[in-house]
Amino acid sequence: MPAGEVYVDLYFFVNASMDLLCLNLTALMLHSKPRRWRLLLGAAAGGLFSVAVLLLGIGGFWELFCDALGACGICAVVFARKGAKFWQGARTVGAFFVISVLLGGFMTALFWALNRLNLPLDALTEDHISVWLFALLALVSGLLTRKGGKLLGRANKASAVLVEAVLFGKPVSFRALVDTGNLLCEPVSGRPVILCDPAKLRGILPPELLVPQADISNLRPPELARRLRLIPASGATGERLLIAVVPDRVLLSDLKKSRAGKRETNHLIAPVPLGDRAAGFDALIGN
Repeated sequence: MPAGEVYVDLYFFVNASMDLLCLNLTALMLHSKPRRWRLLLGAAAGGLFSVAVLLLGIGGFWELFCDALGACGICAVVFARKGAKFWQGARTVGAFFVISVLLGGFMTALFWALNRLNLPLDALTEDHISVWLFALLALVSGLLTRKGGKLLGRANKASAVLVEAVLFGKPVSFRALVDTGNLLCEPVSGRPVILCDPAKLRGILPPELLVPQADISNLRPPELARRLRLIPASGATGERLLIAVVPDRVLLSDLKKSRAGKRETNHLIAPVPLGDRAAGFDALIGN
């Protein structure tokens, strides 16, 4: 490919493919499960954005600024959801940007290594790379990234348990993702808390307990109120109180090891909307 000549269609395809890989890795890292059409749309938007920056000849500081702006736009297309907080968006953009830089660095390292091999047909020089070799680098990088994503996905699946509980005499079971960031516990007894999506507890708990900031001041009967615990929780949006229920019984078993035995625990269960934080699971449980 002569100096200054760029195949726009190939440039779009390579950048869109790399953005798709980065978006998938970002979703795995953040335990998020965006819809496939949003991933494809975000990748296409990233490819178009790269072509626009190239054709406009933007460079230097403004190129970096446009890259950051593009990362925000791509992440908004793929991960934005109603009610999301600013810090959640900043975390997502930061993860995507870091993964993009690391993947770009890997591509650069491959280019440097191949440049030392003195390949024939003028495949590459100190400042030039052919179309076919650029596509080959993208393919190799994509395959390795995909392999790493699969390994990360398997690791995530291994860190999950089946929860079988009895609440007010009613059995319920759900899959819980092991989350090292879930350190919630009841202040007095120190009992750990499982955060469960309210949808899994419909028909098990009274409806008034399944809404955010539930009012339990007039809860009846008294036996029900005695089974509730207030759990202080803090986050980027401030402090609040969660309502947790004392189960009749809680059993945990490893989802990966079907023959593993069940163990009884003293967890409390708190109905909390989880959104995409649980990566498709029904609940979050601490280590």
